[in-house]
Amino acid sequence: MPGIDGTHWDLDPHTKAKHEILGEYLKKWFPIIGSTAERCVYLDGFAGPGIYSKNEEGSPIIAIKTAVEHRFTQRMKKIVFWFIEKDKDRNESLKQQLQQKFPTLPSNITYEVENSEFADSLENTLNAIESDGAKLAPTFAFIDPFGFSGMPMNLISRILGYKRCELLITFMSSFILRFNDDQRAPALTELFGTDEWKHIHELSVLNDKRRFIVDLYVKQLQNIGGAIYFRTFEMVDENNKVLYHLVFATKSLTGLEAMKEAMMKVDRRGTFRFSDRTDPNQTFLLDYGDEYAWHSQAGTLLFNKFKGTTVQSEKIRKFVLIDTAFVYRSGILKQLEDEGKITNVQNRPRKGTYPSESLVTFAN
Repeated sequence: MPGIDGTHWDLDPHTKAKHEILGEYLKKWFPIIGSTAERCVYLDGFAGPGIYSKNEEGSPIIAIKTAVEHRFTQRMKKIVFWFIEKDKDRNESLKQQLQQKFPTLPSNITYEVENSEFADSLENTLNAIESDGAKLAPTFAFIDPFGFSGMPMNLISRILGYKRCELLITFMSSFILRFNDDQRAPALTELFGTDEWKHIHELSVLNDKRRFIVDLYVKQLQNIGGAIYFRTFEMVDENNKVLYHLVFATKSLTGLEAMKEAMMKVDRRGTFRFSDRTDPNQTFLLDYGDEYAWHSQAGTLLFNKFKGTTVQSEKIRKFVLIDTAFVYRSGILKQLEDEGKITNVQNRPRKGTYPSESLVTFAN
């Protein structure tokens, strides 16, 4: 087994949970994109050595294995895996692991490992694509750095400028809160694509500072990259201490739903906890394993939003997906109806169902 050194390190529980979320999401992304686009790309911007200190698999191995083992692999067109790792030893380790674990691959799956800086490699590739008048293929970019340097907003947001491209980013909010002095100012301005982050020094409450920098980062992905839908989840430990944020950005409501479903599935296993502050006045420490509890939380938000009105079920579904921490389930509406908070449902085949065209009337 490799030792714990500069090349390989221990796999912490939160990284394991993050990788499980990644794998669950890719199970949905590969068949959706891979069966329709002529070519799609999985980009791992800080790929690492491929394994951890006890031979646990890293994100590149997980990603390829997810594609290879998927039951719809043969239906997919061309999937290209693009791994970037600047450290020479880690890069060599990754190549060895890929060769050992995937000596042969289906003809529609290929990979490339680059030994370079993430930003340099991405910029050169995008410049080459654009100079040829071409467009970036549908891409899912997993950007998982140790810190906050080497991932400039003006560069990574270019990925979002293309159709069907998405980002999942480890946003090291705790590091930023600790290291936001003059020495790091250039790196932080590059990270956010603006020097507005300096307003953090005007705030005194830690949670306000944290919320400010996450909101600013999302705003920049929206303003510069044109992303429409986001998920920003605080990854917290057993003591409810915030470690970092996962930031997901997409233009696709289907993508948003798939990511929330992936997170819910992982959370049911009890491997980690995360909190969501969709509503700035309320924080949800999510536990999807207690279905009744989260149905009640989601139902309260729905009732407060729509009470005294009649709305189409599809509008309700979109509200849950976009504006709350939760995924949509018809059980949320059923619970509200059982409680008398929904007084009438039109255009449905039977009680307890809420098809997209049904009209739902909420009590006052």
